[in-house]
Amino acid sequence: MHHPVVHKIQQGFTLVELVIVITLTGVVAVLASTIVGNQVLGYVDMSRRAALTAKADMALQLMARELRSAVPYSIRVTGGSAIEWVPVLSWGRYRKLVNAVQTDTLDFSAPDDQFEVLYANALPVLPASARMVVGNTSSNGVDGVNIYGGAGTGVLVPAGSHVITPASTTLSLLGNNIQFSASHQFSLASLASRFYLVNNATSYVCNAGTITRYEGYNIQATQPTNGAAAPLSSAASAVLLENVTGCSFGYTAIDTSHGLVTLIIQIEQDGESVTLYHVVNVENRP
Repeated sequence: MHHPVVHKIQQGFTLVELVIVITLTGVVAVLASTIVGNQVLGYVDMSRRAALTAKADMALQLMARELRSAVPYSIRVTGGSAIEWVPVLSWGRYRKLVNAVQTDTLDFSAPDDQFEVLYANALPVLPASARMVVGNTSSNGVDGVNIYGGAGTGVLVPAGSHVITPASTTLSLLGNNIQFSASHQFSLASLASRFYLVNNATSYVCNAGTITRYEGYNIQATQPTNGAAAPLSSAASAVLLENVTGCSFGYTAIDTSHGLVTLIIQIEQDGESVTLYHVVNVENRP
């Protein structure tokens, strides 16, 4: 008996099919890598922008916190790129009215060298080289009535009077009183009977791609803005923010009790740029 011969047919890809498959696989791989690559690049860009935003926001928050501790009406801005203030180191209330026991009020009608402090617990800390401010006004730089002006000339307030004690006058504590080494007449009383203890001025200056903080220099009649010139050149300084491509500072008095500081910062790094705007409400109650 003869058995039929069975021929096995070889199955597989032809060369043309193989080339097509390889081509399609390459196209899919390119598309996939492009999609994934764009997603990764987008994530990297987003992360870089987030890092820049966090850096600028941290600087703004620090500036805002310091400006809120300024002596009322001591914030001033020049050219939109320099902001200055006199920091409050400590504060308290002076005795305004007498009673059967306490009679040492702060005298505004003549020079005084001692007054009683109204403090619930302990007296305020007297900072090194402390100066006292009472009744500062918004009349920037006007003699006798503003912290940046000279002593009163007798036109607006008594001659020789001022809202801040002279740098040569030493403050000391005696019991529940603050004493002056030399008598001083304050020009104006505080509505809230407040006094502020200060010693020097502080600035933020935006220049040459950085925002730099300067502190520990004497209070000046004219706001200093040049970090390379006195008094800023000899002041303690630290860079707050780098890669700054733009900044704008501003101050506006809203009413007799409040002011508004605007801070705008633009920073750029590795082709990414962010701009942040911050508004600070400051209290102006002398």
